[in-house]
Amino acid sequence: MSRHVPSVRYVGVLPMLGLGLVFLWRRLSGVSVRELCASAALTVTGYLRPRPDPAVERALRAAFAELDRDLAGVLGDRIPRPTPNR
Repeated sequence: MSRHVPSVRYVGVLPMLGLGLVFLWRRLSGVSVRELCASAALTVTGYLRPRPDPAVERALRAAFAELDRDLAGVLGDRIPRPTPNR
């Protein structure tokens, strides 16, 4: 009793066909492969970067909160929000 074994030359076609369908789907959905790779690279490098110094982060948050209050006073079209304590 012999079993039908797929030919070796057709085994590599299925992954290539699947990869081609993925690229076709990406192209038709409007997402470019370049943007997808760039986003993935930024995500990975963002996780590998060390966290910023907490003192510098607090100083920047305070400076931006002060700028926001000043702009709200100049524009006069909104109520300045209190700064969150972190």
